[in-house]
Amino acid sequence: MNLNNKRIGLALSGGGIRAAIFHLGAMEYLAQAKLFSQINYFSTVSGASIAVGLMLAANGNRWPTENEFLHKVMPAVRELILKNNIQQSALRRLPFMPKYWRRRVELLAKMLEDKWGIRGNLQDIPTLPHWEINCTTFETGNNFRIRKDYMGDQNIGYVQNPEIPLSHVIAASAAFPVLIGPYILNASDFTWTKDKHGKKGETTTAKQYTLWDGGVYDNLGLDALYKTGKGLDREVDFLIVSNASASIGYQRRHGHISFANLRRLLDISQNQVDILRTRQILSSIISKGLGLYFKIGYTAEHIAEILGIPQKEVLDIVGDHLSEEQARKARNYPTTLNSPCAENFDLIFRHGYENAKCVHLLLGRRNP
Repeated sequence: MNLNNKRIGLALSGGGIRAAIFHLGAMEYLAQAKLFSQINYFSTVSGASIAVGLMLAANGNRWPTENEFLHKVMPAVRELILKNNIQQSALRRLPFMPKYWRRRVELLAKMLEDKWGIRGNLQDIPTLPHWEINCTTFETGNNFRIRKDYMGDQNIGYVQNPEIPLSHVIAASAAFPVLIGPYILNASDFTWTKDKHGKKGETTTAKQYTLWDGGVYDNLGLDALYKTGKGLDREVDFLIVSNASASIGYQRRHGHISFANLRRLLDISQNQVDILRTRQILSSIISKGLGLYFKIGYTAEHIAEILGIPQKEVLDIVGDHLSEEQARKARNYPTTLNSPCAENFDLIFRHGYENAKCVHLLLGRRNP
């Protein structure tokens, strides 16, 4: 599949540390395949926002080249994740820091800074490629989109060139309902306009807005890159979707009222939205040769079957690869921000890498 001179848009799903590692593995393949440098637009949710934040932190808030990503950034990111468990660090500190009891998301932001070195302001990162961090506005139910050049949603308006810490933006994107809690944005600290580029004048807003995990609205991060009925965003020519969403599987109900039950209901809702969005992408983008779709849990054989490639050709095309049991283990890794052991990190990372490789090479065999 020839992607030369294509402006790639990369939509990376939420899914905690599992998603972060899976996406990093997929990007490792894109870098090796000389496609990483063609990424013109990142759209991230939750764990994916953390992955991109770590990439920048390991490279002085500069977008890495393919060489830098492979030989400098990824080794540094792996070490950061394995040696610094931000979830455990936050939980250990929380009882002794009452100012964070009702603002746990700000403690997460502090851990991102202190433990993983994600520092600086949104205005400190380069303009290209575009990086859009997705949240959900509780008050409007819309996608709250944050980029270097603007932030906001279509109902409440926008802020141009927002001055906001990277750690806060990423923490807001990963603000899991129940577990972490919402990020409170003080709207009165900013000047708001009616449109993204400030051409239609100022508008009034509430004093504050409540931002949740972007996965509540769209866990695939597609909204920035693809619109139903309109197609791809004008800033991209080719769409790659990397989906490391949780597998809901079978789960018994816990007692009468519990956080686990509330989280289960949210997972079911997100899963149904993901299924519908995936079907749209497969029918309107992938089937037309305008994109690739990576899905955690899919083995090389599964991907070959979907694409109509004979199973006997799989080993010749992609080489040695994970078994179905290993892919399932990666898919079922829990949605938390706890650091995995080295074995699980390497398994999920390899699965992301192989998934991207299989889809790219097998689809290239079918559509040269």
